[in-house]
Amino acid sequence: MNRVPKKSTLPILSFLICFAFCEGLIEAQKPKPRRYPHGSYSEIQSDVPRGKITEYQFNDSEIYPGTKRRFYVYVPEQYDVSQEAALMVFQDGHAYVNPKGEYRATVVMDNLIHRNEMPITIGVFVDPGHLGDLPEKPGWRPRPANRSIEYDTPNSDYAKFLINEILPKVEADYKITEAPEGRAICGASSGGICAFTAAWEMPDQFGKVISHIGSFANIRGGDVYPGIIRKTDVKPIRIYLQDGSNDLDNEHGNWPLGNQQVYAALKFKGYDVRFDYGEGAHNGNHGGAVLPDAMRWLWRDYPGVSARLPIIPEIQTAKWAVNWWMPRHEAKLWERKLMEEVDLLMIGDSITHGWERKGKKTWDQYYANRNALNLGFSGDRTEHVLWRFQNGALDDINPKLAVIMIGTNNTGHRMDAPELIAEGVRRVVDELKLRLPETKVLLLGVFPRDAQADGKMRQNNDAVNQILKGYADNKNIWYLDIGDQFLDEEQVLPKSIMPDLLHPNEKGYAIWAEAMEPMMVQLLNE
Repeated sequence: MNRVPKKSTLPILSFLICFAFCEGLIEAQKPKPRRYPHGSYSEIQSDVPRGKITEYQFNDSEIYPGTKRRFYVYVPEQYDVSQEAALMVFQDGHAYVNPKGEYRATVVMDNLIHRNEMPITIGVFVDPGHLGDLPEKPGWRPRPANRSIEYDTPNSDYAKFLINEILPKVEADYKITEAPEGRAICGASSGGICAFTAAWEMPDQFGKVISHIGSFANIRGGDVYPGIIRKTDVKPIRIYLQDGSNDLDNEHGNWPLGNQQVYAALKFKGYDVRFDYGEGAHNGNHGGAVLPDAMRWLWRDYPGVSARLPIIPEIQTAKWAVNWWMPRHEAKLWERKLMEEVDLLMIGDSITHGWERKGKKTWDQYYANRNALNLGFSGDRTEHVLWRFQNGALDDINPKLAVIMIGTNNTGHRMDAPELIAEGVRRVVDELKLRLPETKVLLLGVFPRDAQADGKMRQNNDAVNQILKGYADNKNIWYLDIGDQFLDEEQVLPKSIMPDLLHPNEKGYAIWAEAMEPMMVQLLNE
């Protein structure tokens, strides 16, 4: 009797082991959700007036019969009964009104209103409807049974509910503008698509939108928005979107993809839209951390608001830079990951970028053996550095020293006032210290421009430096101005050092390194 040889199971077993290993490797390499730190504008400040928050209940809806809910009204200390206030409506109100939560919206509003970075605004924080008895305490337990019907349905019902049932109760006590550009609506997850839907359906009522981790998915048909946006005439709405690469992917849809599609459609149609896309998950952390900047952007040109562009994080949009700026940012993220240690950071604009070009020989001499990372980007202003910081540039490192020089393009591109540029630089330093609290900062005075001392750009940079030197405490932040090293005895900036009166040549970079070296040795404890 001939036996049939058994087939070896070894190749199959090897394949299964390899497959399991590769699956595990892929899972291990999948980036974890990033945790975003909250800045000072999300913290209660002792010298900032605090608004009043009053809680109400509403149980008599005709649009959503049988529902019961809470809503909260925030009134800033600066509210004047004789003047119309702006309006912001927040969905899932208890989550946004909580001063210890992720969003801390009233704390942010207190701080921004105090600094005139957003208008005096009445905040209305509306919870979704419960069926049956209203829980004793606000929150998610039990989950509001009517939430999805109110928030995820892409029709005008919820907007009508706000306009006809909730807001009249607020407007009976407070004077609120009827102009849509003074009325904003905000929400997260299903509340995010809800905010967008309300403005989309009633742009005459809401001209501004903030959507955090918006559920542009097929929960109740909200996945249709990208196509509808592309085929509909532009509506007078300004839209801010936020999402993260670790957001949900389930039977309803893919949240990151949905938000990207909505953003692409809005951008295609020419909307005034901003999209902060990070590495967060389906929670309020990223949206809460950047809420102050979202508010600044949303209200930046509203009458009476002081637009502080140097402190509003922004990607580089100059035509000559858009093709390489983001790839350079991504390349620097990889370069940082590949370095075993980063002990020294160089942060700035094209002048710092130039260490990789005209300054390469000097860089190799002074910094190649110091585990240095160059984060200089040509054309950057303070707001571009802030965007890079908020999008991974400083993650997972703990340098001994960071050298910062930024601000000359704020002068050269827009001739920002010295006070505004200095405020932008201060924010750059603060954002770095927020993420790298143990890192020492060497803040350099902005280099001189223009050939003569009376040149407008030279004078603007000099005025900035007069403010910057006051930031040094010689404990965490040190200040060094080496500008005079580039000038001759008559304070003329020679082209033999800066041929275009802005960027050093090889000789200029050598002067820079030599002038900075004693302080560098001291701060690196060498």
